[in-house]
Amino acid sequence: MPRQVDSDQRRHEIAIATWRAIDELGVDGTTMRAIADRAGCTIGRLNHYFERREDIMVSALRHAHAQAAARMAISVTGRSGRDALHAVLLEALPLDDVRRTEWKVWLTFWAQAIATESLRHEHEQRYREWRQLVATLVADAVPAMRKAQVGRIADSLVATVDGIGIHTLMSRDAGAARRARRTIESALDAHLPRSTDR
Repeated sequence: MPRQVDSDQRRHEIAIATWRAIDELGVDGTTMRAIADRAGCTIGRLNHYFERREDIMVSALRHAHAQAAARMAISVTGRSGRDALHAVLLEALPLDDVRRTEWKVWLTFWAQAIATESLRHEHEQRYREWRQLVATLVADAVPAMRKAQVGRIADSLVATVDGIGIHTLMSRDAGAARRARRTIESALDAHLPRSTDR
């Protein structure tokens, strides 16, 4: 059992090192050497845990989504209905340094996923999970809403987060974060008026 725990921990550390390398060097510059340097190990040690560089990239993407999911779970503590949905949507946006780094790396992954089957599959899976979370929170906010309408609203909110997230990440305007929050609130008001909240 301790050996398994050590292996999981090492994979976790390599994922973080990969994340750092992508943030600093971009995907093209994230070589096995760059990852090994940041993980404090040899390339041979990386190959002990991962067969290919592509496998390391997938692991790093899973790590990022797990970190975001953990924060979202914390953000809904003590909240329900529209308030919980609002908290999760805000948590998904690049409104601090940690989330800005995540978004920067995610955008890089998205571009790579177009041409890399394993990354595309991973992205699609995580995106389905993200959409399902939003749909579940919409349904919880308005229990009487039909499933088809829940799906349409979830799609709209996910697209809103994508759009405003990219804009916020790219903007150097000090007011970008404030506008992002306002945009989320406006989207919720359009789809889920406060009078429908439980």
